[in-house]
Amino acid sequence: MLFPTKLSGVTLVELAVVLLVAAILASIAAPSFMALINSTRLNSITSELVSSLYQARSEAIKRNSRVLICTRNLAGTNCDATSNWQSGWLVCFDLDRDGSCDATTPENTNPISIQGPLHATLSVVNNSKIVWFNPTGTQGAGPGAESFSISGKWANAQTKIINIAATGYISRP
Repeated sequence: MLFPTKLSGVTLVELAVVLLVAAILASIAAPSFMALINSTRLNSITSELVSSLYQARSEAIKRNSRVLICTRNLAGTNCDATSNWQSGWLVCFDLDRDGSCDATTPENTNPISIQGPLHATLSVVNNSKIVWFNPTGTQGAGPGAESFSISGKWANAQTKIINIAATGYISRP
């Protein structure tokens, strides 16, 4: 005598219901996931700028000469004449104190580091095109503090502030 076998699997209706529930959950999670991505981009570029500032300060002390961080031109190897920090920045030494990167020598490679263009959703604002550090590690733009404002170009975006005191102290309040 033959016994009927039980078939296993899912029906098309069951599969459609599962896919519908998954699509609803994904549509609920997507906006918060984009907020996480944008927040991570903002924190990342803030950390990179702070890192470049610390690098410029420590190189100035190490080399016993002026080191600057400046806006990057389109070629990416010299300081730009504008204060457009969106195109990235350079950390380089400036032995002749003319406000631009000096030529590379056998002992010193210039620029020291290069930051590429920023993601289109980010904005970095600083009124000057150059910030420099003296051999003592102090900030050389004047007696006041320099400040960077980094923000996102999306709704409800946060703004990150980086301050550089005249003493060279770099802070993120």
